[in-house]
Amino acid sequence: MLYEVHVSRGRGKIELEGNVLKVHTRAEMVANRANVDVIHQISKFFSVDPGRVRILRGSRSRNKIIEITE
Repeated sequence: MLYEVHVSRGRGKIELEGNVLKVHTRAEMVANRANVDVIHQISKFFSVDPGRVRILRGSRSRNKIIEITE
């Protein structure tokens, strides 16, 4: 399943609007910390293992495309 993700600084929450996830992370957007936090938040939100969540596009951008594998 593919999702468009918009990342911003915030209180560590996720909002789902259609096929768009709005992820608010407390992690700094330095040294991949925000990406790791986003992956963990998404895995908790969908109750899947973090290894099943991949960033396909946008690892250095606030706008990402992620994939959750079966």
